[in-house]
Amino acid sequence: MLSSMRFLILALCFCGVLSAPLKADELIRAAQSRLSKLGYYKGKVDGSGGSMTCAAIRRFQVAGKLKVTGELNQQTIAQLGIDKAVPAPSYTAIGGLFAGGPLSRAGSEAQVAAIRQAQANLATLGFYGGTHNGLPSEALSTAIKDWQLANGCRSTGKLDASTIEGLKLGRDPKP
Repeated sequence: MLSSMRFLILALCFCGVLSAPLKADELIRAAQSRLSKLGYYKGKVDGSGGSMTCAAIRRFQVAGKLKVTGELNQQTIAQLGIDKAVPAPSYTAIGGLFAGGPLSRAGSEAQVAAIRQAQANLATLGFYGGTHNGLPSEALSTAIKDWQLANGCRSTGKLDASTIEGLKLGRDPKP
């Protein structure tokens, strides 16, 4: 019985059902939204933690006479009024990110590799602050749209031919 329970937990983790980064993204998004409404956060509500989010959390903690950590600890989450049961992350189909593009019929391994490389390249360019896990997300789509807009491309949030070329996806990085 114990062995089958461990197998189930491992299988759920492997499939992403118990994926911590997605839950963390939703918690950060909820905190950013609440901090924005309270006037502490002026950035994009995208679930990607960064220096602006940490600074807003610190300002909130100082104003609320909480322990100043810049992190979303239990005390800060409770003070923000964020329900611990953060809603499940919205599912983004991997195929939707490539719809109409040259990788739309590629295998899942190639698509995951392209997403991971897009996440890394967009992060290097300052458009993405999330994890480089090869999974589609709202934060990634927003980063792609922002990059497309900044580079004169049609802002679709998809990895189409011009975006793949512009982000130099599928090329080996130069040493």
